[in-house]
Amino acid sequence: MKMHILLFLFLLPLYLAAQDNSRAKNFFLNLGAEYRITPIYKSGDQAQAKNFINPDLQNSGPALNLGFDYYFTQNFSAGFKTSFRYDLITTRIDNTASETERGLMFGYHFNLNYHFQVFQKGELLVGAGLSLLNRNSEYVRTESILNEEGEIVGSNSSLDNYNFSANKIFVGYGKGRSKIMLGIYISRNTKYFDEKTTFILPFISYSFNLLKL
Repeated sequence: MKMHILLFLFLLPLYLAAQDNSRAKNFFLNLGAEYRITPIYKSGDQAQAKNFINPDLQNSGPALNLGFDYYFTQNFSAGFKTSFRYDLITTRIDNTASETERGLMFGYHFNLNYHFQVFQKGELLVGAGLSLLNRNSEYVRTESILNEEGEIVGSNSSLDNYNFSANKIFVGYGKGRSKIMLGIYISRNTKYFDEKTTFILPFISYSFNLLKL
C-alpha cells in the first residue's frame, strides 16, 4: 500500500507537468501591453500631413492587448487580439482644423506563430500577420469655403477617419506563460499624405497567458 502511495506521489507531479506543458488543440486567453515607437519613413517620404493630424503622435504610444491563441500543434498556433489605445484622433494644424481631440481607438490583429525549442529554458517565437489599426478614429473634418477675394464665406463638414491596415512581423522569447516580443507594423496605403506613403512602426510587447480554455 505504501508503495502504491509513493508511486502515486511520484507520478502525479509528472502528470500535472505534462498537462501544463501540453498546448496542442487548446485555446489560451492572454492579456498584455504594447508600446509603439515613432514611425520610420523612407528617405524623403515624410511630408506635411494633408489632413488634421500628426501621424507620428497618433501612431506611437502604449496599447493594451486582449486576445487568444489556438495551438494546432505543440509549436504552431494562430491568434487573434484586440488592442485598446486612448490617444490622439485630431489636432490643430491650421485654422481650418478642429480642436485637438482624443478618444479610444481599437486595433484587430490576426497572427500565425511558431515556437522553436532552441533554449534549455524558454523558446524562440516568430510570427506574422495582418493588423487593422486606428479603428474608431472617426472625426468631423471642417474646411472653409473661400470666395474669389479669399474671404471665408462658408464651410463644408464631412466624416472621415484614419483607419489603415498593416502587415505585422515579430520575433520574441517565451518562458512559461509569459512572452516578450519585438516587431514591426508595415503600413499599407494610408490617408495621411497626398501621395501613397508607407511607413514602418516598431513595437515591443509583453503578454501573459491567463488561462487555458
